[in-house]
Amino acid sequence: MNRLHTNGATAIVPRMPENAPPHSDAEYYGFFMTSLFGLLDDAQLTGYSPAGTEMLRQAQNLFWEEFKSRHPDAWTEQTPLPDRE
Repeated sequence: MNRLHTNGATAIVPRMPENAPPHSDAEYYGFFMTSLFGLLDDAQLTGYSPAGTEMLRQAQNLFWEEFKSRHPDAWTEQTPLPDRE
């Protein structure tokens, strides 16, 4: 694992072997979306600007719709399971 230090925070970045197969466009999009979800969570948890947080939420929605249209087979939304008794 590599460690990436930014603004006092440490992110663990997996080290890929040189002979590893390249990621698909859908996988790269997934990495991007995961980071965007993390930014939005951090903004909400730390009480950053509501206007800025809303802009992140709008970006999240825009990119999510784009991801689903570009990679329809990469994500399947399922109906939630019923509660068990």
